[in-house]
Amino acid sequence: MRKCFRLLSLWFGIMVLFACSEKTFAQDIRLTATVDQNILTGNDRLELTLTIHGAQDTQPPSFPGIEGFTLLFGPNISAQTKIINGDISVSKGFTYVLQPVAKGKFTIGPSTVEYKGKVYSSQPVTVEVVDTPRASGRQSPDLEKLVFVDLSTDKSEAYIYEQIVLSFKFYFQKGLPVGDIDYVAPVTKNFMEEKLGDQRQYEEIRDGIIYNVLELRTALFPMMSGELVISPAKLKCNLIIQQRRDRRVTPSDSLFGDAFFDDFFGREQKRYPVERATGSIILKIKSLPEEGKPKEFKGAVGTYNMEVTTKAQQVKVGDPITLSISVYGEGNIQTISEPVLVMGNENEFKLYPAESSIQITNREELIRGRKVFSKVIEPQMTYLKSTPATVFSFFDPRAGQYKTISKEPMPIIVESGEQEVPILLTTSQDKVATAKQQVHIITEDISPIMVNLSSFRNQGNRVYKNPFIITFLSIPAILVAAAFLLNRRKLRLTSDIGYARKRRALVLAKKRLHEAQSALNQNLPEEFYACLSKALSDYLADKLNISFASATEENVGILLRQRGVADDIIKEFSNCLSDFDHRRFSNDGGSFDVMEHALRLAKELVTNMEKQLS
Repeated sequence: MRKCFRLLSLWFGIMVLFACSEKTFAQDIRLTATVDQNILTGNDRLELTLTIHGAQDTQPPSFPGIEGFTLLFGPNISAQTKIINGDISVSKGFTYVLQPVAKGKFTIGPSTVEYKGKVYSSQPVTVEVVDTPRASGRQSPDLEKLVFVDLSTDKSEAYIYEQIVLSFKFYFQKGLPVGDIDYVAPVTKNFMEEKLGDQRQYEEIRDGIIYNVLELRTALFPMMSGELVISPAKLKCNLIIQQRRDRRVTPSDSLFGDAFFDDFFGREQKRYPVERATGSIILKIKSLPEEGKPKEFKGAVGTYNMEVTTKAQQVKVGDPITLSISVYGEGNIQTISEPVLVMGNENEFKLYPAESSIQITNREELIRGRKVFSKVIEPQMTYLKSTPATVFSFFDPRAGQYKTISKEPMPIIVESGEQEVPILLTTSQDKVATAKQQVHIITEDISPIMVNLSSFRNQGNRVYKNPFIITFLSIPAILVAAAFLLNRRKLRLTSDIGYARKRRALVLAKKRLHEAQSALNQNLPEEFYACLSKALSDYLADKLNISFASATEENVGILLRQRGVADDIIKEFSNCLSDFDHRRFSNDGGSFDVMEHALRLAKELVTNMEKQLS
């Protein structure tokens, strides 16, 4: 019986594996045509590879029509199977070696293959044969064809605060050794930015050549309308090219060819420094329309949804009710404002500021996440039957219109709280007179008269009234409460990045200002103004929970106005940032009194900003 059970289990496993394999390979295939070079001389040889992706049990693809070339030999057949993160991919390649017989531009026509009743075709490839002889084996490679870069966005027009994906791609020909890569990111002024996933690496065919591609992606959120410019991205690297050694021809060449000496003695490696720069990008950023803007709208742009929950159902007047309001979707999650509670009478509930936590759930294609607001409310009336309704408004850039999500009130039962009985320390004269007129019999017995007064003596303080005993007994409770509060604060610092940055903003700013004081005492103007500039910009980046690169003069002004900071403070702050950066990168550091005044002004700005943003 056990043996039969094992056989059935084995048969079931084989069937599941077969089904998975069928699912994996039961996909459409594709046919590609690639060459090892698309510019060559009459003495070179061209390798043409026809690759079938997605299947290995096919017939060889048809040989394409080719002008200006003769077939030397082929095909050389190779099969490949890759398993990456559980995904299986297979391919089969057919490589031909061709010899050019004429000069000019030629097109290698499409090749076809039939598989399971469908015909698949490759794209034509253009190659050029030039009349430039190679010079003694030391011809420099065409670096423009080997390495290039590209910078692009997924859209050319967008609304303010809408998510834009910026993509930088570094192309280098497959098999080409590349080292010492130095990447300079583009300047994204007037944008907030968030990194999208890790670096991507894949292959791409362009003009018949297989390139390795390294891609970096960033999510951008424009902070103002108009034409915004993204500066070019730059990249430096070294190409390591294998070259044959120059040597004299000897009689032994008839016995040992070039390949023998190249493999035995090695080839000379030459490094070619390469610098590449992309073009700049101009984006048209549109303002949000005024038509149809709801009164509850607070600047959220994206595609969102909302959930509202609470655990409280039966409470007393004045008891706290915690509403968990979760806004989730696609957009700049960190800048989402608290949804609005709609109440018929402001005196029905007492409201407290909400605490928020942010969770980014996806950084691969777009920024998606969730922001949870914990809102505490206290009912003040016994006739209340439900919590307030919750409303959240946002602008959907795909639909080009405002949308509002409303969540119905949740039922609750509010009971009257315990009423405190007032303690009367004095009585009025009327009440005293009334009390004197009434006589109450306390007891009908006669208490004995105590005559032995010496038996009454002072027994001392009770133990529980001793202050030292009370202090000693309170220490464990105090320690437990302190540990609980510290642990709660630690958990929030690790889970709520925005809260942690706000808490550390003032501390780090004071540290930078202290470093500026040290630089002033040592008469180091450049280091002094660098510390001042970093103190102000990093303070605002932490306080507003934005990236340090987004803490520019324009972005800061917009964000501070949204938070109600006075215009004179914003203007003074912007002027100081501009002045500090100017003096930092110039020789005009000013006298000691000027630097001391700048330090005093920076301290006052941080103090005033702390009052405005607290």
